[in-house]
Amino acid sequence: MARNDIVRSMRKYIIQLVILVTSLVIIINALYMFMTWLITEIGAIDDVYLRAEFQFLSTLVVVLFLLTVIFAIMYRRRKRELTTLTESIKKVANGDFTARIAYDERDSMAHVYRDFNKMSTELESVQFLRKDFINSYSHEFKTPIASINGFASLMLEKELSREDQHTYLQIIQEESERLSNLTSNTILMSKLSSQKIVSSKERYDLGEQLRQCAIILSREWLKKQQTFSGEFPNIEYVGNRELMKHLWINLMNNAIKYTPPGGEISVTLSYQDKYITVTVADTGRGMDEDTLSHLFDPYYQGDRSHSGQGLGLGLSIAKKIVALSGGSIQVKSRVDEGSEFTVTLPRS
Repeated sequence: MARNDIVRSMRKYIIQLVILVTSLVIIINALYMFMTWLITEIGAIDDVYLRAEFQFLSTLVVVLFLLTVIFAIMYRRRKRELTTLTESIKKVANGDFTARIAYDERDSMAHVYRDFNKMSTELESVQFLRKDFINSYSHEFKTPIASINGFASLMLEKELSREDQHTYLQIIQEESERLSNLTSNTILMSKLSSQKIVSSKERYDLGEQLRQCAIILSREWLKKQQTFSGEFPNIEYVGNRELMKHLWINLMNNAIKYTPPGGEISVTLSYQDKYITVTVADTGRGMDEDTLSHLFDPYYQGDRSHSGQGLGLGLSIAKKIVALSGGSIQVKSRVDEGSEFTVTLPRS
């Protein structure tokens, strides 16, 4: 919440208070003049000038009275707005980051309330990230840490051959890499879970990005002698470049991983009306209904034979990225017939 907004609101409040006090002084003076005139001139009320003067003073009293009522209402409203803001700030100061202020865009304090809600949302996201990371996912670190510790202890306690040393060091390296990936992916998923909007958007060529992702993964599909085909027309898209890159690499990497050697993978980019569609298809082993029903659950791995190759976080992250981008992701798959992931995004 910007300090200048609060200062501006307080300045308006002070001005309104000064106007209210001034109005009260004018009303008192007008009533005094009216009573003085009424006492001294009561006998000459039939005079046309005095009658006009009486009407003028009466109108002035009515107008000033109405102004006083209006300013009194404004004063109470502003006092209520500042009280609401003060109480909400106290809640945040006491650790309640769920505090939000309901407001109408026509309210004079709307800009202040909007910034306050934005501040609370960001603080709540940080709190959620911390609790979610510690409480929900920390148990996933036990396996690689235990493995690293165990093999390191064996290397320290026993006389090992160079072959055994190389084997143990390779396991430690793989588990360290797995732990590193687990850390970064868990943090990313927790952040996306608490995030409401996509920040750092930019306009870029989506076709070129998909082409670059295919090149990055070319070593993997060439090693398995897979056929990779793609249709990448130049289509402009507005979004977070890094998040979308993470999405495409995840989907393509899954297709490569679960497609046997000699299989086929295709990536197609197209658009129609206001939507962009990206389809990643493969001729892999496919999935049954039970796997499909849990496919986007965190840490779920339907194919246990590949459990050592992944963390079960990739598709959960992919779905959250698509949802934050205002799109949808659909999956079609049959056992031994391959899978097809279709991402639909709004075209800005």
